[in-house]
Amino acid sequence: MVICILYAVHALRGPLSSQGTWNELLRWGFYASFALFAVLAAGTRRGGALLAAVWHLLGLVISLSALLAVCGGLPIPYSVAYSQSPEVSATGARLAGLLQYPNAFGAVMAVYLLERLFAAAYGFRLTGPSGTVRREEGTEGEDGASRGAVSRVEQENIASGEAEGEAVSSAGETAIAGRAERAWRRTAELMRTAARLLPLFPYAAALLLSESRGAWLAAAAAGAAALLWKRQLFVPLLITGAAPAAAAALLYRQLARSGLAAEPMPGLLLLAGLWAGAWLAGLWLHRRVSRAAGKHPAALLALAAGAWTAAGSAVLLLVRARITGSSPTADARALFYRDAWKLAAEAPWLGRGGETWRHSYLAAQSRPYVGSQVHSGYLDILLNLGIAGLAAVLLLLLAAGWLVVKASPRLLPPLLVLILHSAVDFDWSYGLLWLLLFLLPARALAEATGKPVYPADTFAAERPGMEPGVPDASVSFQGRSLNRNAYNLCTPLARQRMLLQRSWTYAGMTVLCGLAFMFSSISYQGFRGESLYKQAIRAHGPASQLALLQQSLKWNPREPMTAVTLSRLLGQEQGIDLLLHSLQFSPGDAALHWELAARYLQGSDPGEALYWVRRSLQADKFNAAKRLAALKGMLNLGERSFAEGDRHRAADSATAGLELLRQYRLLASQEYSRGQQHNDRSFVIYPQAEAVSLRLRSLQHSLEMKL
Repeated sequence: MVICILYAVHALRGPLSSQGTWNELLRWGFYASFALFAVLAAGTRRGGALLAAVWHLLGLVISLSALLAVCGGLPIPYSVAYSQSPEVSATGARLAGLLQYPNAFGAVMAVYLLERLFAAAYGFRLTGPSGTVRREEGTEGEDGASRGAVSRVEQENIASGEAEGEAVSSAGETAIAGRAERAWRRTAELMRTAARLLPLFPYAAALLLSESRGAWLAAAAAGAAALLWKRQLFVPLLITGAAPAAAAALLYRQLARSGLAAEPMPGLLLLAGLWAGAWLAGLWLHRRVSRAAGKHPAALLALAAGAWTAAGSAVLLLVRARITGSSPTADARALFYRDAWKLAAEAPWLGRGGETWRHSYLAAQSRPYVGSQVHSGYLDILLNLGIAGLAAVLLLLLAAGWLVVKASPRLLPPLLVLILHSAVDFDWSYGLLWLLLFLLPARALAEATGKPVYPADTFAAERPGMEPGVPDASVSFQGRSLNRNAYNLCTPLARQRMLLQRSWTYAGMTVLCGLAFMFSSISYQGFRGESLYKQAIRAHGPASQLALLQQSLKWNPREPMTAVTLSRLLGQEQGIDLLLHSLQFSPGDAALHWELAARYLQGSDPGEALYWVRRSLQADKFNAAKRLAALKGMLNLGERSFAEGDRHRAADSATAGLELLRQYRLLASQEYSRGQQHNDRSFVIYPQAEAVSLRLRSLQHSLEMKL
């Protein structure tokens, strides 16, 4: 809610992009609503089960859809990212899944993999720091106690000789009931273990196929941090992850040979066979170690260590060049971070509003790279909301970590993955990552609660005539409020407090409902405007396009692209007025600046044209096409003025064009001397610029001869 307030302040004080700020405000309003719902649901049993079901269903859908896109022919657009650069992909293809971006997909799979790994590891029921495995409850200890009880009963019956048949029958029934209960417990424990181990293989395989070094490193760092804190988890993690890791590495090796292109039927058989083998092998290892009577069988541990070693070696043989060699993506990120720090220093305390980097990186970049994402969630927040917003986000993360550590420590590693990987990539641009981040503390609270916050006997009162331990039916057992009789028994001060608390609750619900209605209306306006804009793009005829674009701009006047498209259908003056009005909502938009420059280049005032051309080039300085178009525009403006007999304007246009050409050449020569490594936008001197230069000099020479 604090972050929502900060974005609302920016929306009122004029941000760099009004549309981007409202987008972020709506997003964080949704995040706040989701977090509130998750925390409230975590306080009830059904709510906790619902959160767990949402978590696991989401993970299986994301992982299996990606694997089926590769192995089963499931049509998912952009589920595989192809690259010919060995520094970007060792196999030429990387799995991206529904997220359509391998790094973010790998981070999500690392989160789910660590969540299941540590859930299975905690299922070993460890005792002590040495990592020894305790025997499952209700197995040998209870068998011995039952046998001891039976033998003692039999000895007493033999010694006394009284009621021998009844005693033997009673002892036999007790022993049978004990065996049945123990068998049921073993079956239930086996089912829980099987459920924990089942998703490990698809998560591990999807993580490897993403080839995300950042996700691998974040998962390793999060797991190492958890092991430093809970060293007794080393052996359970070694045993639990051995079979899935080996099977995932084998699948990765098989698919890497074909560039993630497998025939549907053989691919499905390979996927199903490796999954079944990993699951059964994991169950076998788990059961064997669990029956070790507090000792670790050396053979099983050696087998698990060998499986991990083989899996790691198989993967490293393919990706060692990407790990040990130079990384162009890391160099590009260094450029992003350097430019982002300089940009953040211009508004350090409150930032510039939502989507600052996307609307200002073309002006702030020191090299002509392509990157509308800053590749760091923390830097993105710093650019948007400054130090105040970054402090709020850090406090939010610390609160989430504290809740997880106190309530359910096994969920700390997946939370650490989200925190670590977002520092080196734009994970937080995906709403899914924030929802997972809020789900983890909510699930931790649900697991720690395990029952209603206030048990049924909290307000139980024993009255005359009531059985001891039976709660009064007039008391609410949901922990929410007392009934009317209990309210009447309260003191006046307690009544006043209860009424005040109820009033604050109703006031809070009213405010939340009002905010939800406001956000919903704003969302609908944006959706309606975008829908009309898409219809206008597909429409035939200028008249229908003009009507649809005008309606779209009425629904959402903050969208700059709608204003740019509509201005091209209007006259000179009307188009300029519309663009200037839209520029008030998005003062940093490069498209608006260039459209205004193009309008003034079609006019007759070289001073105004030069002013807007320079502003446009400041907003997008490494755009060679715009610079060439500006040169041609100044040339045409000068030739028109010369034909009309206005020599002064013609001379000003020629001088301005030659100055723009000089700056263009100087900047292009500087980039050429730096090399072509980060010249993603191909910023060079176009051959047409030389022809324009000759015509400008000829125009200038003609004007000098006339004078």
